[in-house]
Amino acid sequence: MFERSTYKVLVVIAMAYAAVWLPYVVLRENLPAFLAGPYTFLWLAQAIPVYILSGIGVPGLLQNNGHCGWGWCRPTVFGYVVLVIFWVVVAWLIAWCISKATKTNR
Repeated sequence: MFERSTYKVLVVIAMAYAAVWLPYVVLRENLPAFLAGPYTFLWLAQAIPVYILSGIGVPGLLQNNGHCGWGWCRPTVFGYVVLVIFWVVVAWLIAWCISKATKTNR
């Protein structure tokens, strides 16, 4: 689980993630309209675990305890920390599975 190949795959996953989000970070104010939809979908796909955990009953993940009328409440700082931990663990498990699957038997 802590082999060097797992770290290498994790770095590749992190670099791919950064490459996907780089246009949004650089062009945030001047983002073309055709990219707004995909980045909105990506953000929602990444944030959904916080909303699921809040729905299950984990407190403190959403602002106003999830009571924002018809709108979606933003995650709190604790919610963002939970999101980062969740996705780092998911990326680690994916990297571990890839490194196990590509390992050669000697």
